Amino acid sequence: LAVAGFAAATLWFIFSGLLYLSETGDTDNALDDPLPAYGCTDECTMADRFQNFFDSLVYTGVHLTGDYPIVSYDTPSRIACFVMICFSVGVVSVPSSLLAAGFAQVVQSKAKRRRGETRRAGDGYFEREFAKLEGMPPPPSIFGPSVDEAQRAVNAFLNGDEPATATAKTAAVGTAAGATTGVAATATGTLRRTAASRAFRSFIFAVIIANVIAVMAESVPAIDKFVGNSRGNLFDCFEALSVLTFSVEYLLRLFSVSKDKQHLYSRLFYATTFFGIVDLVAIAPWYVQQVLEATGYLSTDSDVATVFRIVRVVRILSLERFVTAFTVLDNVFRASQEMLAATGLMAALIWVGSATCLFLFEKDNPNWRTCDDGVPAVANHKHKLGCYDFASTAECNRYYPGMCHQVGFVDMPDSLYYTAVF
Repeated sequence: LAVAGFAAATLWFIFSGLLYLSETGDTDNALDDPLPAYGCTDECTMADRFQNFFDSLVYTGVHLTGDYPIVSYDTPSRIACFVMICFSVGVVSVPSSLLAAGFAQVVQSKAKRRRGETRRAGDGYFEREFAKLEGMPPPPSIFGPSVDEAQRAVNAFLNGDEPATATAKTAAVGTAAGATTGVAATATGTLRRTAASRAFRSFIFAVIIANVIAVMAESVPAIDKFVGNSRGNLFDCFEALSVLTFSVEYLLRLFSVSKDKQHLYSRLFYATTFFGIVDLVAIAPWYVQQVLEATGYLSTDSDVATVFRIVRVVRILSLERFVTAFTVLDNVFRASQEMLAATGLMAALIWVGSATCLFLFEKDNPNWRTCDDGVPAVANHKHKLGCYDFASTAECNRYYPGMCHQVGFVDMPDSLYYTAVF
């Protein structure tokens, strides 16, 4: 950290000098807003921002973090900024990674001492419950053996079936794979599928992709008009068929999940997993829309109806079954919950503390003040005082009642918003 800090300070001063030399005479790049705090209320330029080396230090420090709220530079400064970006990656990433590694090590060691034991990252409810089911057959259906057989067949059709030679070895790898993907692997890492099962899986994949394309295409007025943007057009028919397909799949999964060990033989567990929620969200908005339109609470041309149509894009999350991503992310979050809680609290404290300081320091900054057209920017022959001549916006309003406005850091919620953006 000491080495990184020295390097950062050195680069900070070097690039501050370069930007100051280039921008202190830059009167060509005009600014849209006045800078009364810098002594400029009209026709301000970049030269007003970089009046001295200390002004340049402020902006260069911001740029070295990778943030560029100012881009109105001349050519030499843009070249300097390009080089600065290359260095800023190291300036920010090196100390950040060191702090993050140290912070993670301390939090994890405290968490282990608090638990009184060390456990593998990712262990949780699923792994414990999955282990309990080892060697146990799925629960029988109350409707008899014929329904049991149908449930097993549907489950194999939807999710594939383990090869008979690998069944005995699945236990050795099932929990580890479940911790990562939520699906236990066989000894060979593959599941056996029939031709019909593979065809259905490919069909669902194609329907998901087609739905995403349809949502984007329908939002283009020219395409929507060409198809016929009236009720019952091609998009509506395709949507109805898609919902029917996803609904059948969802019902089949609810029917067969009691024979699916990867969902703990539980319909409730499946319905509350990532996959179960996505499967429901893929169809529920369409049914809600149909009910609202049928009862007269929703017009097909309203903005709300458009929201119902656009929300269909979440069906892309169903691709998780084909390319694992979010379930892995979920396990990573679960394994890092102590660290995330600690860093979240620290981030909240820094956010609120910084917002409080900015509110106290900036609530009367004239750079954030605007006035009505009847108020001059500064004093003139008609008015003794102008908008930017007052120490605070409140004083301005006492002199010009209701004509002065503070547009930034007005209150704490406003300050919290700006601090989050910064």
